[in-house]
Amino acid sequence: MPAYPNGLRFERIVVPTPYRIGPANVYAFPDEPVTLFDCGPNTPATETALMLGLEGAGIRPEQIGRIVISHAHPDHYGMAPRLQEISGCQILVGERDLPKLTDRSMLYATGRLLLHAGMPVEELVDMGERERKLGDLRPSIEGAAPLSGGARLRFEGFELEVLHLPGHTAGHICLFHRESGVLFSGDTLLLDVSPNPLIEPDPMDPTERRQSLVEYMASLDRLSELPLSTVFTGHGEPIEDPHALIEDMRRHHRERTTALAALLDDGGKTAWQLAGELFPSLEGFDNFLAVSEVVAHIDLLIAHGLAESDDRNGVAYHRRSS
Repeated sequence: MPAYPNGLRFERIVVPTPYRIGPANVYAFPDEPVTLFDCGPNTPATETALMLGLEGAGIRPEQIGRIVISHAHPDHYGMAPRLQEISGCQILVGERDLPKLTDRSMLYATGRLLLHAGMPVEELVDMGERERKLGDLRPSIEGAAPLSGGARLRFEGFELEVLHLPGHTAGHICLFHRESGVLFSGDTLLLDVSPNPLIEPDPMDPTERRQSLVEYMASLDRLSELPLSTVFTGHGEPIEDPHALIEDMRRHHRERTTALAALLDDGGKTAWQLAGELFPSLEGFDNFLAVSEVVAHIDLLIAHGLAESDDRNGVAYHRRSS
């Protein structure tokens, strides 16, 4: 089990997921109160891998006192109800992601946004059918408590600072051990993947869409100012040079925005049409990711005065007139 200055101890447990992103990371902190940061999806394979990982870390499931969820996506929280059943543990999540754990209307609101972005209804239905075939991956969690940025999670020998870093989701949180510079990033920073700035309703006003990439770029700015050493991610291996990766993320989004600007014309195109040009031959959940990418980068173009939008039973984007 890795040990860091000022008492930080944890174990990384890798669990399988049914998603294309691949395995997810669960971080187990054995000091009281025994805590998990994320817990993997609600599948039998994940439960088996997680129980074996906990045993290897010297932790019995019934010892778990709390589960902290980085963000309300099923590959990160799905196993929480099962672990709560075993241990009676507390479940904590960023306050702006809390509604997703109990309110399925947020999913329907996201569907409306996708239709408004031009996605054909049959594609939306297909995406839902594909997920339903994977099983009950979005269990409701009753009694979860909200975590705000700036809160402190105290253990016997150290504490972790809660950072609210929206972008991938509205309520995404990371945990920071300031003394060592170790960050547990969830999906805010990933080594080999650019976190998708997902299209979703604003949790403060579900009738509106939040500007996910605008939020994410601000989160990158905040992370760039922190004394980061190693970042332990929600998927994949740790990041040993986080500031270089942050610059790579910024560069990636600048390049994607430039590529999207080149596809705009004076007549106007929907996000669905632009996604098809930018990412041809996608299907299923990948269509959701592609439309999210387009809408998020269009937000940046509009913010920089390079694009405009029109409502025509949906939204069409075009070059801004000079």
